[in-house]
Amino acid sequence: MRGAFQARGLCCEALAEFVSESQLTFVDGGVKVQRKLFDVPVKCDLLPDEHVPAIDADYCFDEKLATPVLQSIVDDDRILLVGGTGCGKSSLVCQLAGRLNWPVRRVNLHGETSVSDFVGQWVVEGSEMRFRYGVLPSAMKAGHILVLEELDAAEPAILFILQGVMEQEGVLVLAENGGEIVRPHSRFRMVATANTLGLGDETGLYTGTHVLNASHLDRWTAVFNMSYLPEEREESLLAIKVPALEQKMATALVKLANAVRRAAEQEQVFCTFSTRRLLFLARKIATLKSVGQALEVTVLNKLAKNDRQVVYELAQRHLPELESSQGGAT
Repeated sequence: MRGAFQARGLCCEALAEFVSESQLTFVDGGVKVQRKLFDVPVKCDLLPDEHVPAIDADYCFDEKLATPVLQSIVDDDRILLVGGTGCGKSSLVCQLAGRLNWPVRRVNLHGETSVSDFVGQWVVEGSEMRFRYGVLPSAMKAGHILVLEELDAAEPAILFILQGVMEQEGVLVLAENGGEIVRPHSRFRMVATANTLGLGDETGLYTGTHVLNASHLDRWTAVFNMSYLPEEREESLLAIKVPALEQKMATALVKLANAVRRAAEQEQVFCTFSTRRLLFLARKIATLKSVGQALEVTVLNKLAKNDRQVVYELAQRHLPELESSQGGAT
């Protein structure tokens, strides 16, 4: 084994600082190490890559969700994560990948993402023309996890391109590049996130989402529903991320967020209160020292008039520190 590493220009002594030589293997021309996360064994790249997400040391995994998602990544499932905005769909995948040194490519499939952005196009470089690969073939060739954000907002042309890749032993045919066939690297994975299950938006919260046809939905082999964190875990998150925030205020903010979420479920408002928005509000309160101003700039100013009124009334009920002269609903 030592001779094999030296033949590849790798120093065994340097590698031994991280793992024993017996743990290392060569797969697809790269150095792999066997690791376990939530008792799921994974062969990970040993050497770094610029596309590996940064690890958030304070990130708190829900093991009941993270374990089957990770197993689905290992099993090469086509994974669809469905849940409300800001509930942590993308961050879950990125934090798993960061701990496994697995490179990730992310692309937002909103209406402005074109087919040429996705698969590639011919470009002029100097006096020559060359084909520039898009994010899909690039991820397939390199063996990255491709995270498709907002799948339910994607254009139909992009969804039809995906269908061929999602078949058993599927490939990508680049008609734009003379019919080139791109075969996926053994470590290529595909994960999509969506606010709806592809059956249309019944809440009014996610305008611009589309109905996905049954043939496309059937190709996602593992679908997970995600929700916001339980109250005690959101409080813990605020304590970690915004240490200057008093515990009493953290508790009150989490109760406000859940009150708005319940109001959305009962169709009293057409907005929600994501964990992302909760963190923005907590940080602004800690810096501005004014609950009313913080609420106005991070929450109320984003809402329609009726929603603003309801959320402000809920805030008055849950935030005793809210100044009556600021952050009003008018």
